[in-house]
Amino acid sequence: MPRRARLITCTGGAVLWLALLTAGPVVYHGGLALGLYLLALGLPPAAVAFTANHQRAQLVARLRRSQQQVTVMASSGDELPWECDPRGNVTFAGELFTAHFGYQQHELARLNLRNMIDPQEGERLADLLERGVGWQQERWRCRRKDGSERWFVGSAVPNLAPDGTVLGFTGSCHPLGKEGVEEQRLVALSETIYQCLSTPTIEPVFQPILSVDTGRLIGAEALSRFPGSARTPEQWFLDAADVGLSVELELAALTMALAAATQLPDDIYLSVNVGPVSLIQPEVLVLLTTAAISPDRIVLEVTEHTSITNYDDLLPAVEALRAAGIRLAIDDAGAGYACFRHILRLAPEFIKLDRSLITGIHRDPARRALAAAVVMFGLEMDATIVAEGVETPEELRCAQTLGIDAAQGYLFGRPTADWTTWNEWHRHGPLYSVTAAKGSRP
Repeated sequence: MPRRARLITCTGGAVLWLALLTAGPVVYHGGLALGLYLLALGLPPAAVAFTANHQRAQLVARLRRSQQQVTVMASSGDELPWECDPRGNVTFAGELFTAHFGYQQHELARLNLRNMIDPQEGERLADLLERGVGWQQERWRCRRKDGSERWFVGSAVPNLAPDGTVLGFTGSCHPLGKEGVEEQRLVALSETIYQCLSTPTIEPVFQPILSVDTGRLIGAEALSRFPGSARTPEQWFLDAADVGLSVELELAALTMALAAATQLPDDIYLSVNVGPVSLIQPEVLVLLTTAAISPDRIVLEVTEHTSITNYDDLLPAVEALRAAGIRLAIDDAGAGYACFRHILRLAPEFIKLDRSLITGIHRDPARRALAAAVVMFGLEMDATIVAEGVETPEELRCAQTLGIDAAQGYLFGRPTADWTTWNEWHRHGPLYSVTAAKGSRP
């Protein structure tokens, strides 16, 4: 190789390898392999030493910046900074942090995050530490040294080694309810949720889903009811998210729904709801694959009691579910921009048109245009389109005209725990071949 060409190769290789090395631990090994290849083409040893030193310098600089951020947070605002190792042992905390919990600085060496939260929160904390991905704006029911109760909201990010190993966590938090009103509300709310979880009071009900073309029963959506409660089911799940217990409540509801689903006809699918945070929990895959009904009959509806902030965490869980035969649905399409982002990123097998889009669709050209666009989008993606909240024959006829595949709503039947009537009807034929136009129900 001519010297000029060799020099260009070496210089370009050094720059490219440096870029890969500084891109982060995930790219590091690829950069190393490429660097060795370029070295074989003539990268001088001095350049190799330079890149290694540069990598170490970058790591040290990142650690220093992290420590500087913690120091700045400690000296300004209401945020209380802290750091811990992978097991939750506190390695650093500002004076205000320890003061809020009633400890002295010299007591940090024997403190674990578990010492500062309510015992009922221990399982949630252990799960978050084990997953090693941190958390964002979680609310925690905490205990001071003297046993008094305080609520804090905080976030944490993992501190990673170049190979991706979790070295610990850096976080910050601040107290809620300075006047006590918010804390009292959260205490009462969390106790109500914990009571619901400890003594299962969730009643699963099922709403039929029918083919728009044939009128045949093709599926059923599992919903949760809370007998004796003035809260709506939606409010229950929102309240659980408010005190950091949405995963626990959703898993409890999912468990009850799967157990009750054996009463459904064995040739229809079961649609169950989980939020994005619950979806990535290993327990969800275990529950769905060990249920009494086959995984290929299960459709997982992604709801949004909590928003999706990181699809990189979600996509591996979705692929694992699909590998087990479980299909995916996106709920509330047409209700906002977020659901369309979910559709693009998750490529669901089912898209459910929100009730707000279906109500009065036969009288509203804008609603019809948006629904028609989603139908065309579904055709391109080979996804089944389901209309939710169909309550009148006119809405049903409009859905048929637009080419929507399936529908559910009060026109066909309300959610019910007794599936006897539906099983009987399912053996005898379509529901609305003649009678749907008159609004009759089974």
